[in-house]
Amino acid sequence: MNLYKKTRKIYHRQHSNISKDKKAFDRIYRLYKDQDYGLGEEYYNNKIVLDAGCGNFGALTLRLSRLKCKEIYACDIGKEWIPALKKSLKDRGVDKFSNIHMEPGNIMKLRYDDDYFDFVAINGVFPHLKNLNEIQKSFKECARTVKKNGYYFTSFGVAGGLIQGVIFPAIRNYYKVNKDFRNFIDGLNANNISKIINFISKHSILNNGPKINTTMLKDLFSNDFCAFLHNHIQAPYWLTNECTPKFVEALYKANGFKEVRRIKKFVKRSDIRKFFAPLHYERDYNISKILYGEGYVQYIGKKN
Repeated sequence: MNLYKKTRKIYHRQHSNISKDKKAFDRIYRLYKDQDYGLGEEYYNNKIVLDAGCGNFGALTLRLSRLKCKEIYACDIGKEWIPALKKSLKDRGVDKFSNIHMEPGNIMKLRYDDDYFDFVAINGVFPHLKNLNEIQKSFKECARTVKKNGYYFTSFGVAGGLIQGVIFPAIRNYYKVNKDFRNFIDGLNANNISKIINFISKHSILNNGPKINTTMLKDLFSNDFCAFLHNHIQAPYWLTNECTPKFVEALYKANGFKEVRRIKKFVKRSDIRKFFAPLHYERDYNISKILYGEGYVQYIGKKN
């Protein structure tokens, strides 16, 4: 199995778990629900749009359908994800699919014509390519399909810092070499974490240790948190540290985009990450820089 089919298989499993968990899906959908990338909701009315690397739970595809786009194209590797995406959209009230086109596609070589889309979104896909050369080529390939005066949104993830630059690379390496840890991560869910918390609480009491507030702890480690860990650990390649603001801005400039803006959004969370969300957002704070380096990297640009 090649790299990209392997990555798609991993994310198919992750996305299936997210689709089944209302809290996890709703948290991700909120990233798009009140987000129009500074264009205004009316911009999307009657537009032709692309969600490339859409996955099989479809939070962004759902948002685009509710923005009354004329035609929505959703593509990803293979075909297995298509029935799952359709079911996810149906479960969330989409009953019309005549203008939603779900089809196999790879950002390395898209089947669409030049200057075809009013809006193209590539969310979290580029960092899973093998190297920066592939990212540059696929960025250009997707940019090719954007109309003149159309918009191109890309999201890469956190670049650098202690968590993404040091801790997660070490965890990903350990995941690759240690079978027990790999099995633990692959099977991780809120129920398993709950059992661990119960074990810790029980043995703390048996050994005259402090009483642990198990209810509070369990609320901090949800299935959504487990999906976050799966996302950041299981993928074969994770090049967010290399995709710095300087690198991404250069991509936009090299491919003929103007009015390039970095997008910043506060993410509301309910698990343990809620304590870190303000630091994620206020990226100029000194502790934020230590933990998250250059912060979350996502941009939108207008094609010349």
